[in-house]
Amino acid sequence: MSESTAAYEPLTKHLAGAKYTFVCPSPETAGRVVQKRTSDPSTKHARTAQDFFGWSLPCSRQILKSIIPDDVFESLRKASIITNGDSDDEYRSTIRVSNFYLANIPELDNSATPLYYIHSSFPASSDSVFFGPDTYLYTQFLKTAQHHLPQDLSSAIDVCCGSGAGAIHLAKTYPQAKVLGLDLNPRALRLGGVNAHLASAKVEYYESNLYAAVPDENKKAGIDLIVSNPPYIASSADGKDLPMYADGGAEFGLDISLRIVEEGMKILSTKGVIIVYTGVAIPTADPGHDAFLEKLQTVEGAELAEYTILHPDMWPEEIGRGAYADVGRIQVVGAVLRRS
Repeated sequence: MSESTAAYEPLTKHLAGAKYTFVCPSPETAGRVVQKRTSDPSTKHARTAQDFFGWSLPCSRQILKSIIPDDVFESLRKASIITNGDSDDEYRSTIRVSNFYLANIPELDNSATPLYYIHSSFPASSDSVFFGPDTYLYTQFLKTAQHHLPQDLSSAIDVCCGSGAGAIHLAKTYPQAKVLGLDLNPRALRLGGVNAHLASAKVEYYESNLYAAVPDENKKAGIDLIVSNPPYIASSADGKDLPMYADGGAEFGLDISLRIVEEGMKILSTKGVIIVYTGVAIPTADPGHDAFLEKLQTVEGAELAEYTILHPDMWPEEIGRGAYADVGRIQVVGAVLRRS
């Protein structure tokens, strides 16, 4: 366990003991909240753990003493998880701590230790590790799609894994399986290791362009389960009007999602399943046209077992500008495919 990984465990234990709860919103919502807070001198600084480790507001050392113990502070400072802000006595967190799952209120067990997820602070940067509404919907869909999976699941991959929500969910659900997390972002892989450790989940992480780093022996044996929540916000032709999380590529952001399915079918075991969570741009002029569904039905060797609309209008702030000038809405879907 690295020094930085070790610094997170006492932090999350302390936060759990303090009944810390933070459900991470979309970047747009976070921006509105932070803008309102920082526009008022009386609310611009953190007063609670949620302010500091959730809304990414700065605060003084004196306030931090009421949020975390001194030894936790020193450990986080040494690991550069807490850094100096705009003044000598102002500190900021470089990470956010969010609840991993949304609580199922009727079955909520108040004695259960909450599972937390470490990801990047707000606002985003070029190497940010994202977490938010998509992640909650994605892990929920993985739960509901379990009936499609083989009983003796022995291998699984989360491609474009970010900091590991899908991979960790699989490792906890199928402890007998070898689980790999693949991503191009080294920072995501580092935080993936942290999150797997905090969740007591065994995941092997690889820096990889899609499936490139999957060991040959795993490819030859065939992968029983491939899951992905890839970037799906479109990259515009001129590179303008792009949010920080726009890495989905061409085809209105579907390029990566389609490649995940097409290339994944080549390494899938005979009993294997692919589960993809992604966003589909629905054109204003043809509101019944789903390009992703249409293309999945033509993938060679693949059979579409399930296709569910999980959110009818995600990222409305993107509509009407940039690559989405002629788009009416972005619907989030969950697709399940197997060999035909």
